[in-house]
Amino acid sequence: MSASERMSLAPSSLASKGFKFIFEGMTTVCKTCKLRAACVDGLEEGRLYEVVNVNKKRFECPLHGEVVLVSLRKSHLMVALPSGLIEGATTHYKPIECEDLLCRNFQYCRPDGIKPGDKIKVVRGVGPLNASCSKVSGYKIYEVEVK
Repeated sequence: MSASERMSLAPSSLASKGFKFIFEGMTTVCKTCKLRAACVDGLEEGRLYEVVNVNKKRFECPLHGEVVLVSLRKSHLMVALPSGLIEGATTHYKPIECEDLLCRNFQYCRPDGIKPGDKIKVVRGVGPLNASCSKVSGYKIYEVEVK
C-alpha cells in the first residue's frame, strides 16, 4: 500500500478494483457503528475515491449489509486548466464559472470531487476541450491528482 492509499470498507456488491465513488459523508447509522473508524473516519466529504485493491476480510454493516476491506486512494480527475502546464506542475484549482449543464465541457470545467482552491498536481495533459464554448479558450484537459 502506498502513502497515498488508505484502508476502508465498501459494500461487497460494489467493491472491485477501479470502482470510483464520491464520499457524501456519514449517515446517522455510521456515527454509532463499531466499524466507523475502519470505514468512514478519515474520508473527506465531496472527494472522489477509487478502489485500488480488495481484501478478503468481510464484515456485517448495519447500513450496507456485507462490506469488504478495501484499499482506497483519491482518484485522479480530468479537469480544464490553462494550456501550457507540464507534467508534475502544481497549482491551485480554480473552476471555470459556468452553469451550462448541457455543455460538452461541463464535466471538465466543474468536475465532481474537487473544490476551489485545492492544491493539485498535473499527472499528464489529455487533450483539447470542445471548441464550441468560448469560456474554454486557452484551456485544455489535464489529468490531475488532488494533494
